[in-house]
Amino acid sequence: MKPDELLDFALGQLDDPRRRAVEEACRADPEVAAMVERARRAFHALLDDGISHAPPPGLAEKTLALVAQGRNPAPSILDYAPARVPFRWADFAVAASIFIAGVVTLMPAVQRSRERMNQAGCVFNLSQIGKSLGQYVSTHQSYPAPPNDRGDAKSGLFAALLQDGGFLQDVSLLDCPYNGRCDMQHARRMASFEQADELSKRDPAQFQKMVCWDYGYNPGYRHASGQLGPISARPASLIPVVADQPPADRLLGDVDRNSPNHFGAGQNVLYSDGAVRWHRSRHVGPEDSDVYLNNDRRIEPGVHERDSVILPRDHPFGISSGR
Repeated sequence: MKPDELLDFALGQLDDPRRRAVEEACRADPEVAAMVERARRAFHALLDDGISHAPPPGLAEKTLALVAQGRNPAPSILDYAPARVPFRWADFAVAASIFIAGVVTLMPAVQRSRERMNQAGCVFNLSQIGKSLGQYVSTHQSYPAPPNDRGDAKSGLFAALLQDGGFLQDVSLLDCPYNGRCDMQHARRMASFEQADELSKRDPAQFQKMVCWDYGYNPGYRHASGQLGPISARPASLIPVVADQPPADRLLGDVDRNSPNHFGAGQNVLYSDGAVRWHRSRHVGPEDSDVYLNNDRRIEPGVHERDSVILPRDHPFGISSGR
């Protein structure tokens, strides 16, 4: 018997004819039978050590869970957030208090910024009016003044005199940004000096709508002879020419009443040198204690060149108020 047939027989790998031949040889020869039995036992020892190994408990469930977790995306921080945040009045009160505190903190800053912007706009307006007046002075050798027979014309018509000469192109410059009460649609329809003067006598209400701007004018002063004269082209000193609108007539005598254009904080004043200066009080110089009243405490042209008076726009150029 060949060794390979013996091994195949012990492993059960022989086909029927060959298997039967080996079985007959084993029955005929006990040594062959003993050899086959030893080979079968040796192979069985190699194939089975006689110890069975059971898997740990729960291994299948853990394996399935691990496989399922691998299919899901990595968790984010949102996965740990609650699905619905409960509403609480305490949280609302905290948010409202923070909002109110922010508004209270920011509002003064916003108001100050708006005031600075309006202040700059007022200075710009007066500077442009100063340029127009400078052109008028270079042509007429004096500041705007009505003819001698029109001394009762309203002081606000200095703008009409500038416009008649082509020196004032934009009447919106006459509106102070702080006030904002003037309807410039009426102001832009301002007629010539003569026509506007006639309108003031014929239809005062319409005249007030047309001459609604926020700046007053210095009509000049009374000479030693008593005659009214405009500011000359070359004044001896810096003289206020245009300024923010004076207070109402009933408040003019109160030296603490500044222009209403800037909430009573003071007034911008345009001087004869073309510069604009801010004054917190009505005192503008050692010889001019009140820019809105002359040294005799009257609302009329000053008693000398340095005694300047800024008249309201609807006050006559040269007639005393009787104050």
